[in-house]
Amino acid sequence: MKIIHRWMILIFLSSFSNMLNLNDKVSADNIEQGRKIYSQVCFNCHGPKLNGGIGPALNDNYWRHGSSPEAILNAISKGIPETEMIAFENVYSESDRIALRDFILSEQEGMREVLRSVYPVSYFKGKRFKPELFKSVESESQKPLPENVFYFDRSKEGILLGNAKLYIKEAGNYQFVVRPIGRTSIYLNEKEVHYSDAKINKKDSVNLSFELTKGVHDIVIMHEEKVTHSYRFHAVLKNKKGLTIDLCGRSLEGNVPRIIKPGVEAKVARKWIAGLPPRTLLCVLPNKVIVAYNPVDGKVLKAWHTAEINQTPSLADRSAKASALKGIAMTEFSSGVPDSDSVQFKYYESMGEMVTIVSTINGVDKVVTIAPKGAQSFSLSIK
Repeated sequence: MKIIHRWMILIFLSSFSNMLNLNDKVSADNIEQGRKIYSQVCFNCHGPKLNGGIGPALNDNYWRHGSSPEAILNAISKGIPETEMIAFENVYSESDRIALRDFILSEQEGMREVLRSVYPVSYFKGKRFKPELFKSVESESQKPLPENVFYFDRSKEGILLGNAKLYIKEAGNYQFVVRPIGRTSIYLNEKEVHYSDAKINKKDSVNLSFELTKGVHDIVIMHEEKVTHSYRFHAVLKNKKGLTIDLCGRSLEGNVPRIIKPGVEAKVARKWIAGLPPRTLLCVLPNKVIVAYNPVDGKVLKAWHTAEINQTPSLADRSAKASALKGIAMTEFSSGVPDSDSVQFKYYESMGEMVTIVSTINGVDKVVTIAPKGAQSFSLSIK
């Protein structure tokens, strides 16, 4: 079974790498090497599933420092100033850094490398949108959008030309769903697959369904609508299984605070809290208890009840500023692994109401379980 499973993984990665438009040759082995490096080092800050922690998520839309292959490789190699992201060119060879970059790219879904250009309305009156048409007139502005969804400046009149790379993880039949406002044309891999105009008969519109393979595709969006206080353009890409990829969104300039609150299931937050080591696991339990567990030595550092986390490094900011933990500090709790034991952290999981942390303790794999206890406490067991 393990041989068959690995064979299927290699087929998927090979399919993805055949589509990936990079300067360097991408292979399934290269992506697997990147996955290995990520699981050894990067997961500590970016989460075991690339879903973020101390550092930003690496599989969502927002890429403050660029989402292109070149930008991602530069961030890996040179690091990010004033954050915990070091320059890995001093740690890994170029081939390993490229492999890590390729693995991260293989995990993307949605639009990346989004560039928004705005053109004057007058030139396009009475003309059918086509990419070639935009070569004959100068744009009024061009702006890379780190949110990797299209949005419009308030009360801005103009024609949108949007260029992006569309990452698809699941091959299948897809179709665009566009709100019938103004006129919109969408080209995918140089072919028009959608055209709609609120002023013309719907029978003259184009809205094709099409097959998409795993990998990276070129998408061009052209749109015009009557300007009010803000644009109302809305478009998504859907497949037959119900997967939805947003093509439009909103600007995330400025700070958007996010609060991590306890839910019906336990969760683990990897956020920098002042006074705690950077690799601390913040175990958020359903009874509103938060336990700060240090996976380096297996110790419970602090615990709070009636607690929540104000996640200052928000989606918009993507900074490494400290989050704020609000709650009532507990004075008595289990200390965790004995001081005399040697601990090597492996991974953690959230399982229902509890968090399990797997570590090698004194050479033997052990499971540390943190679970809610009553209304304002927790239990810790090692097996």
